[in-house]
Amino acid sequence: MDNQPDDLDEDVVIIEQKDKKSYLYIALAAVLGVAVGGLLGGSMSSQQWKPAYQELESRYHQLEEKMNEERAAATAEGEEKFRQLKAEFEKKLAEEKAGYAEKSDLFQEQMAALKQEKEALETRLKTQVQQINQVTERNDKLNRQTGLQASLFERSRELFQREFKIKQSLESLQKEQDELIKKEKALKKECNDYLEGSSWDARSDACTQQDATNERLGKVRQLIRVHQMDLKQIQSIADELGVD
Repeated sequence: MDNQPDDLDEDVVIIEQKDKKSYLYIALAAVLGVAVGGLLGGSMSSQQWKPAYQELESRYHQLEEKMNEERAAATAEGEEKFRQLKAEFEKKLAEEKAGYAEKSDLFQEQMAALKQEKEALETRLKTQVQQINQVTERNDKLNRQTGLQASLFERSRELFQREFKIKQSLESLQKEQDELIKKEKALKKECNDYLEGSSWDARSDACTQQDATNERLGKVRQLIRVHQMDLKQIQSIADELGVD
């Protein structure tokens, strides 16, 4: 009877120790599950992986140290569970590392392909820009040539119209000049006959008409010279423009 309380106390201590160990196993499993699940659930870059891994490793070492403190009192079953959890963690960690390495290689391949595609697009864009510039330059040149040709045509048309009018006027003046020369000769003879009194047919105003005829003849001759100079100038301009 006296030994029963002691046995009960020992049972309580053993149960409490087992409960503490169970809580520790549960905590370790929870940490490992959350950590590994976080790694598996997220697609991490190289900068995100390192801090997460270091934090996980630190927490793992903390739990390992605490487990070492309890290991002396742990049963063979507890040590086996710890080994199983550690092996599971290391396996999942290795799988995660392998998956990350595979994703990293795929990412590098995709980046290389995108770089090549970018370079190809830049080359095509450069070629198209050069072609556009060449077409624009040709269009500008054609527009300038068209403008020059239109201006040349308009100027040539005006030049030919002016030349035609001057030639018509010159032809008329030359005819008038021929008539005035004949008239002036006749009036000169009539004037001389009147002054000499050698002819009863001579008119008294013959000398006045001769003076008027000479005055008009001088103006006509001057206009003829001006028109002839204008025609020479028109011909010179036509030669410069390359038109006949």
